[in-house]
Amino acid sequence: MANLLDRFKTEVIGSQTMVRDYLSVISSIGDFKRITDLNVILNSWNNILLTPRGTYLHDPEYGSDLYKYVFEPADDTTIEGIKREVVDRITLYDDRANIEDIQVNIQNNGKRINVKLYVNYQGEKGVLDVKFDDTTFADFLTRTAD
Repeated sequence: MANLLDRFKTEVIGSQTMVRDYLSVISSIGDFKRITDLNVILNSWNNILLTPRGTYLHDPEYGSDLYKYVFEPADDTTIEGIKREVVDRITLYDDRANIEDIQVNIQNNGKRINVKLYVNYQGEKGVLDVKFDDTTFADFLTRTAD
């Protein structure tokens, strides 16, 4: 019994400042994969950016309009629009970490876009690499059109 109590104290009570979440990925021991701190935030940001706005019924403004930039000209205007969309959506829905830099790479005549966010969370640095193309949002958009 003392083992369970000690485990509870260290994993739950003793880690109040730690941000935790679970991914819907089964680990090798059969549990959901647990992530902490910066990884929780990066997962949240990835979900925000890759969810088209208007597809989440309980909050139609949730998500981003990044899908609208696929097939746009690969110019400075498009790159600045993507950066602005990323910053606007992240600051609206999850501002727990700071974006230090955003790099946008457009490939295949606008059919594939790679956005790298350089992030700082309480001194821990990380990179979120968001890739999307003309097929990424197809399932979302066909379901909402019905």
